[in-house]
Amino acid sequence: MPIVTFIQSERADLAVEVAAGSLLIDAVRPLVREGKLALAWRCGQGTCGACQVYCEHAASRRWIEIGSKERNVLVRHARMPINMPLTIFDSPQQVRLACHYVVEDDLIVRLA
Repeated sequence: MPIVTFIQSERADLAVEVAAGSLLIDAVRPLVREGKLALAWRCGQGTCGACQVYCEHAASRRWIEIGSKERNVLVRHARMPINMPLTIFDSPQQVRLACHYVVEDDLIVRLA
């Protein structure tokens, strides 16, 4: 199972095992409820934009496809230009939504 490491500025880093193929938000929810992770999330459906994160993994730095809902939310929050295509460069500087991010490999997550 992949290990997701959350890098937190105000708290100690936190590492958890996550089932491959699961959404990152599924790992976030219980950690937030237990007070172990300081990441806001509201809807969990990909529309509010509260669960913004920066992700880095072994396969970073390549072109990937994102969904139009994620792109539209990031545009609305001024995290992407309005004319951004669905193909983006996957880099640790690119904001993603935890509710859209599928965990496949070990992952380092920085809170936005």
